[in-house]
Amino acid sequence: MQSEQSARRLAGPLYGQEPWPIRFHEHTFVAALYNTLACSFLYNNYQFGTQKRDWTGQVFERPSGPGPEDRSARWNSGHIIVPKNGQTFPGPVELAWTSLDNTPLQASVDLDAMFKDRLVLHNVSREEVKEAWLKTLSIQPVTPKILVELNDRTVSVYMKAMVATEKEQVPGDPYTQSRSEPVLAWKHTY
Repeated sequence: MQSEQSARRLAGPLYGQEPWPIRFHEHTFVAALYNTLACSFLYNNYQFGTQKRDWTGQVFERPSGPGPEDRSARWNSGHIIVPKNGQTFPGPVELAWTSLDNTPLQASVDLDAMFKDRLVLHNVSREEVKEAWLKTLSIQPVTPKILVELNDRTVSVYMKAMVATEKEQVPGDPYTQSRSEPVLAWKHTY
């Protein structure tokens, strides 16, 4: 059983708050890139992509290639971003890339502004949500995955979070009492 102090730390400002609508305090970040000649994502002092610097400062770059037919595998990893100094997001996602037509592009995606209300995006109605699970969220909130995808000239931001449901999603299978599907939060073509 976790202590109240550790529950307060995990839940942050959500501790003891009304669980509906579902909100988040920390998140997992996932970067996905397809169809670029070179690409670099910078987020939380980490670099993702096909364009990187080695220890001497030399830049190495390579094309990213097309996306897989089944993109569900991209959700299997990620970097947990723990809030610092009360800030859920450590800053914007900075992107620099070369599109397939050899155009150099840059973008800054401000996740803090995009998710200013810290609402978990999902497709489950209030009536479908498992009541016992919902009651635990003020102590141990949901940690959604936020995926920033770059595909040639289009940047898309998705959120995916597990939401427990009263009913089985596959009849007869008690292990399917939840839903977890990506929801598009934002999209822009440059």
